[in-house]
Amino acid sequence: MGKTADSRGLGVRPDPVRSFNRWKKKHSYRQSQKKQLRKQLKKPEWQVEREVISRLVQNYEKINVNEITRFSDLPLSKKTLKGLQEAQYRLVTEIQKQTIGLALQGKDVLGAAKTGSGKTLAFLVPVLEALYRLQWTSTDGLGVLIISPTRELAYQTFEVLRKVGKNHDFSAGLIIGGKDLKHEAERINNINILVCTPGRLLQHMDETICFHATNLQMLVLDEADRILDMGFADTMNAIIENLPKKRQTLLFSATQTKSVKDLARLSLKNPEYVWVHEKAKYSTPATLEQNYIVCELQQKISVLYSFLRSHLKKKSIVFFSSCKEVQYLYRVFCRLRPGISILALHGRQQQMRRMEVYNEFVRKKAAVLFATDIAARGLDFPAVNWVLQFDCPEDANTYIHRAGRTARYKEDGEALLILLPSEEKGMVQQLLQKKVPVKEIKINPEKLIDVQKKLESFLAQDQDLKERAQRCFVSYIRSVYLMKDKEIFDVSKLPIPEYALSLGLAVAPRIRFLQRMQKQPTKELEVSQDDKVVESSAPSLTNDEVEEFRAYFSEKMSILQKGGKRPEGTEYKQATGISDEEEEEKEDEVEMEEKLAKAKESQPQAVPGDKTSQKSKQAPMQFLDRDEEEEEEDGLDADFFKVKRRNVFGLDLKETKTLQVSLLPVEDLMLIPTTSYHVLLVFFHYISNRKKTEIQRQGNSSLNNLVFKVSFRFFSLFFPPRGFVVLALEFRTSVYFNLIFVHGVR
Repeated sequence: MGKTADSRGLGVRPDPVRSFNRWKKKHSYRQSQKKQLRKQLKKPEWQVEREVISRLVQNYEKINVNEITRFSDLPLSKKTLKGLQEAQYRLVTEIQKQTIGLALQGKDVLGAAKTGSGKTLAFLVPVLEALYRLQWTSTDGLGVLIISPTRELAYQTFEVLRKVGKNHDFSAGLIIGGKDLKHEAERINNINILVCTPGRLLQHMDETICFHATNLQMLVLDEADRILDMGFADTMNAIIENLPKKRQTLLFSATQTKSVKDLARLSLKNPEYVWVHEKAKYSTPATLEQNYIVCELQQKISVLYSFLRSHLKKKSIVFFSSCKEVQYLYRVFCRLRPGISILALHGRQQQMRRMEVYNEFVRKKAAVLFATDIAARGLDFPAVNWVLQFDCPEDANTYIHRAGRTARYKEDGEALLILLPSEEKGMVQQLLQKKVPVKEIKINPEKLIDVQKKLESFLAQDQDLKERAQRCFVSYIRSVYLMKDKEIFDVSKLPIPEYALSLGLAVAPRIRFLQRMQKQPTKELEVSQDDKVVESSAPSLTNDEVEEFRAYFSEKMSILQKGGKRPEGTEYKQATGISDEEEEEKEDEVEMEEKLAKAKESQPQAVPGDKTSQKSKQAPMQFLDRDEEEEEEDGLDADFFKVKRRNVFGLDLKETKTLQVSLLPVEDLMLIPTTSYHVLLVFFHYISNRKKTEIQRQGNSSLNNLVFKVSFRFFSLFFPPRGFVVLALEFRTSVYFNLIFVHGVR
């Protein structure tokens, strides 16, 4: 033994027999591997792939969530794993760990997790694996449908899909508004994975020939609550009806609302609920520091400017409540030159411009993005340090999504909320109920930089900027007025003159819908016999007022029939004594609209079987001067449906604007072309009540309980030629009648 030890110590060669045996073992193993490889090479490629797929499917049931830390721990195809590795995705998050396994097993999943938790990969990985298992090709058509609420989120999802799935042979497409419809229609039939927005998808389903989803295997709804909040409920119902019932559905959102659960019941079958942070102490990431400040409305712009001046090397997002606020303040701050690059992202931009802004902000290391809520959902901007909410969010869920643009993937971030004194109590209470840890901090008045004088000088030099300031003012007041929670958002508590001065305006613009609201009497509530609270009847129009309106309209029609020229020496005045000046004429029309609106509110019951009356109950009248999305057109009542001009009148017009008409049969419309003037006429509709009160042309009977639908605006009759006037007049007996004027858009 001693000799053997000494010989080993002196470096004597090992036993050759044992060395040969080890070599032989390795050699035989290599030879067997080569033989197996040769056999595989002899097999067709599709057969080898099927064997690999069958092994993966067998491992799906063996997935243990507790043992998974990396994507390589999951039974995924080599192509998917390679794409994840090249895109620098290695570790799995909690939502990915719990949902990918369920989705691979073919189950419907309803997933919810905090913002920035990696929900996009949680559905993209199962999407790629599902089509890989089926060996899907371009000839098989549409296999997966991914629906996102906004164009930006759809674009971001598509870019991640391109990175992760680039080693697969599937075709993917992005279908969003703002792009050429014909260009999309030419290629949509060969797409396997379609990322889209709801409106554009439904448009292709209705208009694109041969586009169908009969072979669809999987439907993914990303940010489902936002899809419903944006008013796509009817669109989603129409889309789901066109999809095959036998499919897998994945639904993801950062917040679970009642509307999301209702949608889940319609589209999911026996879903697996995965709510990762349901039992968490807070509903926002732990790395997110959240504070709020309270300041007066007229100080907010100065606070924002001071904040930007003190964070020049940071990347920040500032959220506003309307597009016109973003448009005006973006231009103003570019002139103020705070020392940092400023970008703007809002819904009124062209799609290509929105993509340019998105990509530019992603590239920059220090910049400020002024944005509306289109940037609040799902968008993953890297390395955002601050999220500043300039205007109070609609509710706590909106706050969570806005603040979620920072502190993503366990990174640090800070969120600051600016509240008015009237908003503080209600909003903070809502945030605490949603488990959002927010603390108040105080403003240092010594560091506050007042910019009001500079804004006044800017507006004095630039008329266009002044007009934008006026639109910004009206838009903000309107946004507060339309908020649902009146305990937080109270227009009457806003310092309106001071706010106008803070924008650089010398005088606050007139806001008609506020004037109407102030003139309207407070409605008294009564309790009916069936214990339902109903509104007491408001005073209706008198005969004199109705005759006054009829006389006013008859005079307009007589001028039209005579070629649009007013007889010399004649002048018509309303009973109120207002002159025929255009501005005063509009005021008179507003007063008439108020009277008619009050008469509409006084109707306690609708005419049986009358669909127009029933719809009037569902959609309240909106008192707005201008539509938010169409700056040059007046907003119309929500219960009037939109149809194209060509569908109603048989006219081949190049304009793409829509026409608003009431619910009348098309054959009842009489088209009266004119070659002299293009006139915008009254849109006026009234129907008698269910008691069928007889309307007598002679006598003093009052027109009680009438239902009025009014949205009108008279313009001067002296417009350029090339126009049309549409008059729809339908008499149904003396019991009730309809009088509708369909207005053309210039």
